[in-house]
Amino acid sequence: MRLDIRTDRFDGRGITLEQLRAFVFVATHGGFAKAGEELGRTQSTLSLSIKRLEEDIGCRLIDRRQGYVIGLTDEGKQLLPAAKDILSRMTQALQAVKKFQLRGKIALGVPDDFSIANLHKVISWCLAEHPELKIEITTGSSPVLSALLEKRQLDMAITKEIAGQPTNANNKSILLIDSLHWVASKAVYFNELQEIPLVIFPEGCVIRKYAIKTLEHINKPYFFAYVSSSFENIRNAVEHGLGIGLLPRSALTDDLYVLSTQHDVPSVPAIQLVLHVAAQGNLYTLFADYLRRSLSE
Repeated sequence: MRLDIRTDRFDGRGITLEQLRAFVFVATHGGFAKAGEELGRTQSTLSLSIKRLEEDIGCRLIDRRQGYVIGLTDEGKQLLPAAKDILSRMTQALQAVKKFQLRGKIALGVPDDFSIANLHKVISWCLAEHPELKIEITTGSSPVLSALLEKRQLDMAITKEIAGQPTNANNKSILLIDSLHWVASKAVYFNELQEIPLVIFPEGCVIRKYAIKTLEHINKPYFFAYVSSSFENIRNAVEHGLGIGLLPRSALTDDLYVLSTQHDVPSVPAIQLVLHVAAQGNLYTLFADYLRRSLSE
């Protein structure tokens, strides 16, 4: 697709919320199929929305080849946070206009080994809009949060799973899908290392599970060079050369060296964040909808 760069003044009047929403969902879910499923739109409708958005702006936002999403262009990466903010603010404004009030207490579990962009801001907005709502937040690993859900000590929780696992239960929904990447402090080659020094999360973490499973599948020895449940500790340990980590794309920083197939790293599956709602009632349904919309946008 050839895009003509505009030379006249561009004021964005032709851009619609539907176009931005299509772009954000495709970028967040890494493809048209899952984005279409979440939005209730066909892949062709999403593709057309993004094509018109790109034509209006005058540049390509999503790098796609033969129908597959490869990633975001530099322009797409620059637009994505702004587009998310626009949609979040629109959701906030519409909910204020509706003037419904959430009242009661919600026990929410969030993972401490996964960074969820805008989560704190979204909850802060919700509390400001609904002064009679109380949210009690518990952080922990996904297995810990799942156990608390089963014991009914949490009303709802966000956990991470390997992407592709079925979520057809009425109380589960996917918030986002994120790719996993091997990272180090510099370029290293797996075939040159006798053992892989893993910088990894504690036992029970799905990222740890699949790092080990992948290395054992290719018969590559490993040892635990550094174990922590903190994302910051994991990143710092990798940045300072203590070992090799496996992190989601959303947690990568410029100080981390992302290893690729040219470094002989084995492929790993993506992970997905899943919202579980254990409690029943209008309060929990409305708050879950609020989280889904706000965190997906």
